[in-house]
Amino acid sequence: MSSDYGYINARVRGMKAKLLGPGYYQAALDASDFRAFTAGLSQTPYMRELEEAQARGDGLAAVDRAVARNVYRTSHSLLSTTDGQPRQLIGLLLMRFDLANVKAIARGKHAGKGVDDIQGSLFPAGELKPALLEQAAVASDMAAAAQVLALARTEITAAFVRAARRYQADQDLFALELALDMAYYAAMAQRARDANAPTGLLRYLAREVDATNLRTALKVRGTGVVAADLFVPGGHELRQTAFQALVDDADGALAALAGGTFAAAAAAAAAGDLGAAEAEIRKVLDADARRLALDPLNIGVVVDFLRRKEAEAAQLRLLARGKFYGVPRDALERELAHA
Repeated sequence: MSSDYGYINARVRGMKAKLLGPGYYQAALDASDFRAFTAGLSQTPYMRELEEAQARGDGLAAVDRAVARNVYRTSHSLLSTTDGQPRQLIGLLLMRFDLANVKAIARGKHAGKGVDDIQGSLFPAGELKPALLEQAAVASDMAAAAQVLALARTEITAAFVRAARRYQADQDLFALELALDMAYYAAMAQRARDANAPTGLLRYLAREVDATNLRTALKVRGTGVVAADLFVPGGHELRQTAFQALVDDADGALAALAGGTFAAAAAAAAAGDLGAAEAEIRKVLDADARRLALDPLNIGVVVDFLRRKEAEAAQLRLLARGKFYGVPRDALERELAHA
């Protein structure tokens, strides 16, 4: 194992070179059907995982398993070859997958989805092992799923247990997700302090908090909810007063963001297109990650790679569904641009 960023980042650049390029996506969009799509995927670095998944079954579930397994192997290869501060920081970065997976399980239980649908939405890459996540997906309800995940004893699973108890009484999925976000960002800040994280990474993490607050404000804008209960501390740009104005849908609240980092997202929201606003928020975070990656002797190269890998996995699952259900090429291409 190594704590040398030069060595670690050289390995990560090699992994980045294996990410799928524009040519692959054009070929996948042009694929005549789902069978042609999977044939193309089998000629990529996902070949091994796809073959293993197809040995257990076929269809969308096989693609989902292959993509999830590839993400898991990729992330844990980073952990298994690093030590010291780099390993601490990579573990911190991988927490986002745990948050996303717990939310996916919660949303599936709330919506009454089947086990296959829930398991197909998972990206095991953090501390929560694939087998444990699969057990939680099988659990009978929200509380049972929380009890399964509690075995992992992480900050996020502990918050899920508490939030699931409240959910049993109020059935408020939004409140449950907000509790998970609060726990995630608190844990992230603590772990960053414990690891003596560099200034650049701290700025990036603060920008993620700003992005979360902006997403929340846009979701509940004008609904009359109590804004103070929803604000996640730790950001730099979106202060609580601005957050309050957005939630209250006050005159000029979106316009006040016009000169800042999230100007394009605010403009899209003002036009009523929340999907485009979300895409613009992701662009901001992607650009931040790319800037961090300019330093060859720091954690930024890993930050950028993990964002790209996560985006690739999401796009592959979207393509698989589009081809499986026969979505027209133009419509699928538009969805891919927002994934």
